[in-house]
Amino acid sequence: MVQEGVVTESTHVCRACGEAAEPQGPCSRCHEGGGRSDYFAVMGLSRRLAVDLAALEATYHRLSREVHPDFHHAKPPAVRDDLLRRSALVNTAYRTLRDFHVRVAYLLELEGGDALKPQAPPELLENVIEAQDLLERSREAPPSAQAALAEEIRREADRFRDRLMGLEADLRRRAEEWDTAAGSGDDAFRGRVGRALHDLLAQRVYLTNLIRDLEAGTPAGMSHA
Repeated sequence: MVQEGVVTESTHVCRACGEAAEPQGPCSRCHEGGGRSDYFAVMGLSRRLAVDLAALEATYHRLSREVHPDFHHAKPPAVRDDLLRRSALVNTAYRTLRDFHVRVAYLLELEGGDALKPQAPPELLENVIEAQDLLERSREAPPSAQAALAEEIRREADRFRDRLMGLEADLRRRAEEWDTAAGSGDDAFRGRVGRALHDLLAQRVYLTNLIRDLEAGTPAGMSHA
């Protein structure tokens, strides 16, 4: 039995919300009623960006066995439906947390950050405008000029790839700072790191789109509309 504020030995606790629950994984209430599940809690993790991927996968397989309806044929239909919802929650949590960039974006959203919108790195704004102009000229140029313009486009793409590599390194460094800040109790520092992560991730999205456009030879602005 459960007394208010007390969890007895016979009580199972939801890994996502901490409430009393059935033995099989996170409870369905975390995925309903307009609430937002904490995928880190679902997978038994704290809100940190450094994740042991092998351990995450092992947890995923264990939880999948616990909550997948196929392993509970004898349960009543209502219980199996509930388990199906929990299984979907576990799957979504795993897919979200196994990818570094998706994990960063999700954590920032979970922490109440602004919506992520692609933005050009400030130091490359002039280069971005030049690249977009180059693509427009390439689209309208006669065949005799295409080869020369294609070479210019390749050089521009290489320039942005180099910046993207540097940006990835900055993201990883800031992620380490986030994990340090998370346990420091310094909310101001944590806020600064969170904003830096948000800006870097937004710039990464923009550069990834721009490089794709350059490789395809289409106007860069089209994918950022």
